Amino acid sequence: MFYLCSIGSNLEPDHHVGQALGELLARFRRLQLSSVIQTKPVGMHSCHDFLNCLFVIESDATPQSLKTEFVAMEQAHGRDRNDPLCKVHDRPLDIDILAVREDDDFHTAEVDAYLQDLLAELYGEQAVNVQKVALTPWGLRLGQSPVYLSQESETGQGAATIHLDARPRHIGVAQQ
Repeated sequence: MFYLCSIGSNLEPDHHVGQALGELLARFRRLQLSSVIQTKPVGMHSCHDFLNCLFVIESDATPQSLKTEFVAMEQAHGRDRNDPLCKVHDRPLDIDILAVREDDDFHTAEVDAYLQDLLAELYGEQAVNVQKVALTPWGLRLGQSPVYLSQESETGQGAATIHLDARPRHIGVAQQ
């Protein structure tokens, strides 16, 4: 199954989003990543803007077990999921499953308004017209355009090395 997911963070967002992308790549070995944008909070009162992005992964996990993994990641980043008002509080990390399909074509998926441009850009339908944010996990500048990330190591051990793929917008992250 393919999953269209979102990441949001408004507490130390550069750190948490970049680290979460590394964790997701280590877990799923490949992901398609949208640009990263800064947005105002939606459905909550906060003075902290969010960083948001979309990603697509392939997994044999059920939606329920995948959501359980995402909640564990959120908690490891410091989100208090025991708070009944956690949906309206600032958060270091929020990962949501937006759609599930047998193939990876989510261009017609329904997403919140603030994510629609990211989805259209992810599938080459239009450019994002809001300010994009650059993240630098692994010393690489991500977030300015959609990209495919893949982890090329079979062992999954050692320090990450970045390799640019010959195909446009493809980046391999190899472990040594």
